[in-house]
Amino acid sequence: MQENESYRTHPLFWVEQDDHHIITISPISTAIAEPLDIVGYLTQFVDLVTLVLETKEIKGVVYTCPIQDEKIEYIQLFEQFSLNRATSSNLYALLSKVLRWKTFNIPIVSIFTGNCSGIALASMLWSSYRIAPTQIELGFPEAQYGLFTAFGTTVYLPPLIGANDALRLLTQGKLWSSEEAHKLGLVDELAYHSDDCLHLAKTSIRHTPQCFDKQGSRHTDEITADAVFNIQKKARGLYPGINAVIELLTANSSSSPLEIAEKEAQLYLETFSLPETLSMVRTLHYGVKSAKSSTKITHGNDYNLKKIGILGAGMMGSGIAYEAARAGIEVVLKDVTLNQAEQGKAYSNRICKKLFTFGGITSSQQHQLLARIKPTDQMADLDGSDCIIEAVFEDFHLKAQVTRQSLPYLHQDGFFATNTTSLPITELAKASNNPENFIGMHFFSPVDRMPLVEIICGKQTAQKTLEKALITASRLNKVPIVVHDGPGFFTSRVFFNYLLEGITMVLEGISPELIEQEAAAAGFAVGPLAVLDEISLELMLHVYDQLPRLHASQKRAYNYLKSLVEQGRKGKKWGAGFYDYPSENKTIWKNPKISSLKENVKPTTIHKRLLHVMALDSYRCLEEGILDQPIDGDIGAILGVGYASYTGGVFSHIDRTTLPVFVAECQVFQSLGDQWDIPESLKKLANKNFRFYHGFESNWPCIS
Repeated sequence: MQENESYRTHPLFWVEQDDHHIITISPISTAIAEPLDIVGYLTQFVDLVTLVLETKEIKGVVYTCPIQDEKIEYIQLFEQFSLNRATSSNLYALLSKVLRWKTFNIPIVSIFTGNCSGIALASMLWSSYRIAPTQIELGFPEAQYGLFTAFGTTVYLPPLIGANDALRLLTQGKLWSSEEAHKLGLVDELAYHSDDCLHLAKTSIRHTPQCFDKQGSRHTDEITADAVFNIQKKARGLYPGINAVIELLTANSSSSPLEIAEKEAQLYLETFSLPETLSMVRTLHYGVKSAKSSTKITHGNDYNLKKIGILGAGMMGSGIAYEAARAGIEVVLKDVTLNQAEQGKAYSNRICKKLFTFGGITSSQQHQLLARIKPTDQMADLDGSDCIIEAVFEDFHLKAQVTRQSLPYLHQDGFFATNTTSLPITELAKASNNPENFIGMHFFSPVDRMPLVEIICGKQTAQKTLEKALITASRLNKVPIVVHDGPGFFTSRVFFNYLLEGITMVLEGISPELIEQEAAAAGFAVGPLAVLDEISLELMLHVYDQLPRLHASQKRAYNYLKSLVEQGRKGKKWGAGFYDYPSENKTIWKNPKISSLKENVKPTTIHKRLLHVMALDSYRCLEEGILDQPIDGDIGAILGVGYASYTGGVFSHIDRTTLPVFVAECQVFQSLGDQWDIPESLKKLANKNFRFYHGFESNWPCIS
């Protein structure tokens, strides 16, 4: 066959032809320009494949993923679409070319060489057959930050795996193992190693061409009303990407592939024009990415973390132990009695059993993980720990006691961390003879599912200690934010304001049902009254007792909580709190002593009060130096305490509202309590129409 130089010499892709007339295409990674025009780049790839398919002698095409995950920069996509360098017409033109491929009746196989997600995975759906090695991850994470994966996903995915499963994959934001993807039908064949994929692809084209006959049309089902309802129940119509996916998949049954492609391109660009999308991408993609690869680590890379000692085998300590063992770190789990320590290890065993049942872990991996956890009642077993994490009950004297007892067993290059919700780190550090080596690491429950860790620097905490804590957080696969010491630090402090506002509204006569209902409608993970029941009203009183002083609103809430506790309404564990907990579903309790006088309150007012009160106190944290930068507040609020994620976080919420409007609306609520006091500095910034962010960049610190 005569060589066709028009595709053999492509500047962006390697093109090879074997003796069986099978063409292999793979990207030349060094040829990709920065910043990458994704639509333009993929158009060149599609044009190349089309040109190859038009060659008469070709028996099949094999391509590796044309674009790697790390090359996809959403900042560039926002810039391209906002400046009209890429339009819905460009994207539709790309997809219409891809849809033409099947008219050639030539097998097209895509092969995975590693993890693949989002737009990269979308390009693999264009093929008629997909081969992946084991032990890689696939998925569409864009739903986590307000987008959806376009580039033909809503055209190709439903026929492959069914409409309901397509809805699930495109809206959950979850990554799946290649084995799970194979069971689902997203992957057609598994290879033991990535090096085997090409051989299997060529073999399939040469010897089993029948396997391509029905590709792309396996499922013709429609999305069900129940599936849509379940997604909408969680998303509440607040997330543009999820809304777009539902609209597209609902219309699939009555639309042609070209019509779906055109609508998909249109909705994709519309999502980029929304402030929610930019805010979520900034916080939950770039913010999290930056936090996990902290620039604060400059000379701590020589820190060797092999052994962690954990004091307290309760819920928090047990969760930290599991995460450490999962990360391959030796753990000593210490409690007052060996039985209590063993119960803490049993927590890890229960998680492992669940994972094993669903294929998330092998029997060997389970055994190895559990073997890393040593339960004990002896302090001496902590000897040589590179890090000791104290996770005992939230009592100052108890924490000080176990700190003093355990410090002699800390490795000379190690550090000591206290897991506390609100106790001052600087004061707790006085129990140590080396406060420079003492830091706060506030984990969130349940530790194995909550990604955030709030790292709190005391007044004497050394930079090297902070770096060791950041390295530890990274090893535990957590997202760290760094804050400074102060009552409640950041996450607990602003969350207490959320709970306070819930109690305040109850005392004002606003229906508890309405408060909880509208908290959910505003995007909060859990309503404030349900949260109080979960943590227990007694614990909330204990937290208030630890604060240096209570303002009038807090005192009023404290007295009300105390009265409920005295009535035996201590929370969920006791069967009664703000809710009643019968054997079936919980029901809201209406205090007969408090009349619900404000049933006509506007839902938007409740939304604003709950969202604004946390954002307002977040600014105080920034002003006071508890926070160094707004992005830490945005990450901490969403990942730590369930702030509405569609906002992008507390400071992003202020920007979306606009600061002048935000201040004006907070002023309306000032008569409701001290929590609504507005700093003078914020009023001055409002007069300047200040924004905390310009696009993806922070405007803080503000230069007056």
